[in-house]
Formats: sequence, C-alpha cells, structure tokens
Amino acid sequence: MSSLWVFLHLLILSWEDMKDQMLSFWLLLELLLTGLLAALWNGREMVWFPGLLLLVVGKLSGERIGLGDGWLLLALGMWLPYGMLMEILFLGLLAGAGYGILTGKKEIPLVPFFTVGFVLTVGGTII
Repeated sequence: MSSLWVFLHLLILSWEDMKDQMLSFWLLLELLLTGLLAALWNGREMVWFPGLLLLVVGKLSGERIGLGDGWLLLALGMWLPYGMLMEILFLGLLAGAGYGILTGKKEIPLVPFFTVGFVLTVGGTII
C-alpha cells in the first residue's frame, strides 16, 4: 500500500514537472511528513543523505538541478531503504541523461525519470 501512495505522488509530481518544471511544495511536504511518520511508526531507518546532497548540489549549481528534485529524494528517503533509493536515483539520472543526449535538450524535468526508476525498482509491489 505504501508503494502505491508513493507512486501516485510521483505521477502527480511528474506531470507538474513536465508541465511547469515546478513541484508542489504541499505535495512534497505531504509525502515527506507521511513518510517520516510511517518510518517512525514502523521503526524504519530514514535515508536523508542522498536528498540532502542533491539539495546542496542544486544550490551550488545555481539550481541546474532543481531544489524540488532534492526535496523529492529527501521525501523518498523516508519511505525507501538506502539501496532502493540509490537504484532509483541511478536509473532516473541514467534515463534522464540518455533522454537529454538523444533530444539535445539541456534542461529536462527529472521527476518523470525518477518515476521510471521507481517503477523499475519497486515493480510488482506497487499495488
């Protein structure tokens, strides 16, 4: 059930990112806080470092990587174990880079590619 919750958020955020290259603060906050509560309730480890690192890289690069992407990774870290989160990040960045190379675009929305990484990683456990 939690995979479905995260997947639905990723779908909405992907659409927002493709449309406006902006992510809803409230949707990210909801995903982050519900993940935090679920992690605390279940005694699950929270993986904050990759999201925090992406936020720092985004800030240092003048937001060439959007801060929303970092906040999303931080929120996903509340829901997913480290290995899955890193696999989603790797697959998403790889797919995004491939898309950018094939299309010649320098700016692309990353959330749809993180969503693809999520589906490939989590797979059949979404529903």
